[in-house]
Amino acid sequence: MAYTQFLRAADLLVRTGRELPAIPHESRKVLLDQKVTGVVEAQAGVAVLGPPAITARARDVLEQSLGLEKLALPRAVLRSAVSALEAHWCPRNAESCEDPHHGSAFVALQLLVEWGGLDDDERWEQLDFLQFTLQESRSLTTEQIDQVLDVAKSVVCWDRMMGGWVRDPLLERFQAVRDEFADAACGARGSLVV
Repeated sequence: MAYTQFLRAADLLVRTGRELPAIPHESRKVLLDQKVTGVVEAQAGVAVLGPPAITARARDVLEQSLGLEKLALPRAVLRSAVSALEAHWCPRNAESCEDPHHGSAFVALQLLVEWGGLDDDERWEQLDFLQFTLQESRSLTTEQIDQVLDVAKSVVCWDRMMGGWVRDPLLERFQAVRDEFADAACGARGSLVV
């Protein structure tokens, strides 16, 4: 029972992390804190009841969960911005569109995708241009632009915050650790039956 509750709490945290970009900014932190607290409490139950091999795997899942929590809010800001920018692309060909708002949305998104790969000097030189393209795209509110710029000033873990369209390394790592725990928990449960 403790193993199942722990997995449910961890899965709920991941689901919430995926849904955060669609949730109003002011509600994100409270919701995230609730889900992380659920994972911590459920892990404590596993730590009390589980054998060392299971508790070690549970600690790994907890560590990944805390890593998700650390990146979830800035990740939500970026994911929300990416969705808004994509929604304001030209419905035909974004690269050759002559509408300045569509073009700005396309350029702003390209900048965000490449942001983590820029060196520090390039990033500071491009910060005003990023702000300009975000404003010109008319995709985001002033508050959302400020949030994106705040996140853009710190590029630590940029690739994990941005994720990808095909692969998402942050969630892939979480899933691998979660699956290891689930396999160990099922194996322990099966050995009790024998």
